[in-house]
Amino acid sequence: MKKRIVSTLIALGLMATVTQVVAAGDLESLSGKWTVKKTNDDGQRYVQHIEIKKDKFTFRIASADDETRLYAEGDVKIEKAGPFKVIVFHNIQAGASKSDVSPIDDTYTSIYKLDEDSWTVATNFDRDRDQKPSLDVYKKAKS
Repeated sequence: MKKRIVSTLIALGLMATVTQVVAAGDLESLSGKWTVKKTNDDGQRYVQHIEIKKDKFTFRIASADDETRLYAEGDVKIEKAGPFKVIVFHNIQAGASKSDVSPIDDTYTSIYKLDEDSWTVATNFDRDRDQKPSLDVYKKAKS
């Protein structure tokens, strides 16, 4: 029985280590600026920008003429949920601009797939929200 408990603890420890390595690797790969162009239900075009640096993010929605409509910043972490990779945005502050943010009591969790220069994110599936669920393909900004 003691051997079985020790074996289980070792296996759990190894799984946690592998998960941390995967998470660290993806956060490193996600580092930088990402953009997706979208059109709302009224036909108006806008752009979503996200930048990830280590375990922090900034997010901005801008009109077609690059006027900021929403700004958010906070912490980001990567988790594994079965075969899926999940990105969690938490400790979020948001507002109309970078100088006008306040804490929001919410966490956004999205499933994603990362390729060399594209990042596919399934958003607003984690709970009922004002925004409908979407699948966005962000492109990495050229450095």
